[in-house]
Amino acid sequence: MTALQKLKRFIGRALHLGGYCCVDTEQLLFEYVEEELPADVRTKLEKHIADCRLCVEYVDSYRRTIEATHCHGCPEKEMPPELQRRLKDFLAQNPDLR
Repeated sequence: MTALQKLKRFIGRALHLGGYCCVDTEQLLFEYVEEELPADVRTKLEKHIADCRLCVEYVDSYRRTIEATHCHGCPEKEMPPELQRRLKDFLAQNPDLR
């Protein structure tokens, strides 16, 4: 995470009285939509979303994108082993993307 991203997160949380902010929504979105967040994290995030029209729209568009992909995308296929290896290497070199 860059210094600018850290500053945005700090300011966002300060403005939301220590709760979650829009940056947190972006980072936790996949786990939130897939209902994989721990209950306490989900509660904090939902409190922010309830007060933030932009985050509600963002989450809704994310859900619609997932649904459209499932309905209109290509059928699931096995990822080629070489691509799997390259993806694992990339993620190992960029842990902040997880």
